[in-house]
Amino acid sequence: MHCRWLVVALTLLSVGCAHSKRAPEAELPKYEHVFQKPLTEALAATRQLLEEQGYTFEETEDPNQLVTAWSEPDRAGSRNTTYTRYLVTGIALSPRQSVVRIFRMTHQTAGNDVEWKKVWWKVYLERGEQVSNPFVKEADFDQDDAMTKRLSMMRGAQHGTRDLDLEQALTLRLESAPSVEVLAGNAAEDKRPAPVRAPEFYLERWKDEAVAEGPCTTSVRGLPELLHPGLTLLIGEQLGSNEVPEVVGHVVCQAAQSGLAVTLGLSIPDTEQARVNAYLSSPGAPADQDALLEGRFWTRTYQDGRSSRAVMELIDRMRALRAAGLRVTVVAYDTDLMNGSERDAALAQVWTKRRAVKPDEVQVVLAGNTHTQMEKGTQWDPSFTPMAHLMKENRSLVVLDMSYAQGTRWGCDLNRDSKLVCGIVGATPAPAVAARPGLSPYLQLRETSPNEPFRGLLYVGRLTASLPAILGPQAAPPTDPAQAPRMPGRDRPLPGVF
Repeated sequence: MHCRWLVVALTLLSVGCAHSKRAPEAELPKYEHVFQKPLTEALAATRQLLEEQGYTFEETEDPNQLVTAWSEPDRAGSRNTTYTRYLVTGIALSPRQSVVRIFRMTHQTAGNDVEWKKVWWKVYLERGEQVSNPFVKEADFDQDDAMTKRLSMMRGAQHGTRDLDLEQALTLRLESAPSVEVLAGNAAEDKRPAPVRAPEFYLERWKDEAVAEGPCTTSVRGLPELLHPGLTLLIGEQLGSNEVPEVVGHVVCQAAQSGLAVTLGLSIPDTEQARVNAYLSSPGAPADQDALLEGRFWTRTYQDGRSSRAVMELIDRMRALRAAGLRVTVVAYDTDLMNGSERDAALAQVWTKRRAVKPDEVQVVLAGNTHTQMEKGTQWDPSFTPMAHLMKENRSLVVLDMSYAQGTRWGCDLNRDSKLVCGIVGATPAPAVAARPGLSPYLQLRETSPNEPFRGLLYVGRLTASLPAILGPQAAPPTDPAQAPRMPGRDRPLPGVF
């Protein structure tokens, strides 16, 4: 009889095991994201992110690791509880490239309060366990609560998983900030270099064979339905990419080919307007390109992406469209004499006055995405009033945010020592503007309230960095600092280039 009951019990046990569910495997990233930042800056941003969530840090021997203190449980009483901490590991791939992995560690404890009386053998056991704990530098044997918690935690099971949500928040913090624009007076500059250029430096569109295929080669889906006389397209961008100037060139070409007069606004100081006008009327030969780049805007030490090779290429394309008979002009509408809201008020005034004089032209205005915000205020200046907000009374205004896939761009930023550094930086889109790569350019409007200007997205694809025009047709800089691109006439690499 006893044997029969034993068989039944074993049978039930085996059935229960057969139907038990395995815990789902933790989600793992499909690839490692490489930050275009020094590891020290990436880890400093990670520390700040966790500190904002209330975590404190313990000292570690490895400077490339961060460890937070174990979190305190929300309830007291039983020792059956779960503690959490974060372990951050960093990998330096090059002086300006790094990988950061964030692990969420959990520790489950078991026991009850009756078991945790402070007897002599538990005191000695705790001493040995604390010495073997690499995250605890000093032991405090005078506090019963600290002793019982650490003993309980040493007996429990520890687990760790990648916290992909925190890693995404870190990526957006490092790579989705507004672009820094360098103006006169806010950066000390070295002596202006003398331009010396090899033949391969120059654009070749001026040659007849380079324009034989025709002026407009790519259409932007969604644009024809929007085009009408008097339209103002205000396009916000992340500075320093190849893709944005290229797609904006398609927009201007398509609008001009429909028979409309089109003005392209570029965020270039108005002091460069005479050189731009001369270039638009020239054949675009090497000597003409040299004359265009003689201005201080193109040769300043700190290049913030507004003076990229792609922007120079866009101006040259406008010259070619004019040569093909299309009604296209370029306006350098920025200023080097003002900052903040005063600067944006001056920029908005340029287009308000021009619209009064030329009511029927199509205006395509390219600007940094801080200037195209409709709402007042930024993280660093709550009173900031952007250009787009001042232009919202224009009923033909359409504000477009750049939609793109994760990539890189050329830009300037402040490091942890508040020093201005320019070079290749990562570009990660916020969820509202993120899109997959490989699509053809398109324009998509969003729903807005009746009293607000139209808003939409301009898709440009995966971003790649466009280096300063003064450097010529360079690809992305190599990882070896000795091979980094150099400014003509300089004896050291351009600041920020790794």
